[in-house]
Amino acid sequence: MGHSSARSIKCLLQFKAASGIPSITIDKIGIFHPCSVAKSQHRPIQGPSQKMLQNPGDVIVADLIGPLPLSLDHKKYVLTIQDCFSHLTVAIPLINKAKAKGQLQNWMIQFANFSGYTIKVIRTDNGSELKNSIFEEFLRKNGIIHEYSVPYEHPQNGKIKRTNRTLSEISRTILVAANLPVNLWPWAFRHAVWIFNQTLHAESIKTPYELISKRVPSMDMLRVFGSKAYIHDHKF
Repeated sequence: MGHSSARSIKCLLQFKAASGIPSITIDKIGIFHPCSVAKSQHRPIQGPSQKMLQNPGDVIVADLIGPLPLSLDHKKYVLTIQDCFSHLTVAIPLINKAKAKGQLQNWMIQFANFSGYTIKVIRTDNGSELKNSIFEEFLRKNGIIHEYSVPYEHPQNGKIKRTNRTLSEISRTILVAANLPVNLWPWAFRHAVWIFNQTLHAESIKTPYELISKRVPSMDMLRVFGSKAYIHDHKF
């Protein structure tokens, strides 16, 4: 489960926020070397308090990470998008930064159609990759407010920055644990996002997946990243 903390797993079991997890007793988890290697960090900076959120879509935050090491499928960037109410998060690996605006616009349409909620605010930094006249016209037509954070002031867009750090830690950890090369980072990052959306976060006793889909997630399909898999050929 992406080397989730003991507290996180206990909460999933206690609140029955996910199915398919074996009944286990968790008292203490020791130091795990890949976690120590992958999760070292600077001292966090406290940001301003968040606005009160009532529904999914009230505030969406987006950020671009990169350039990253060139991946096996030629990706160098990853666009992360998060609904601040539910914490539902997506990560979209990109070949270049120019693809970010179109991918963000497509996701916003899909989110509104799938969830049934209207997006009210989209918050990004001042990077030019998420600013152009076509995207701004799309926002205007849909009544969506575009808020910008001050450059280099990460606390103003702290929620997505913290999520990016968490996802980066998980993806690095599972690559280290599986002894896999860094050029597989897009697959590790998407695996990290899947875990993030199926686990609990501080503000809720429901997972991001359940808050949007109204269904309790199942962990039955979860496998250790990097596990061997076999394909059954029906011709034989």
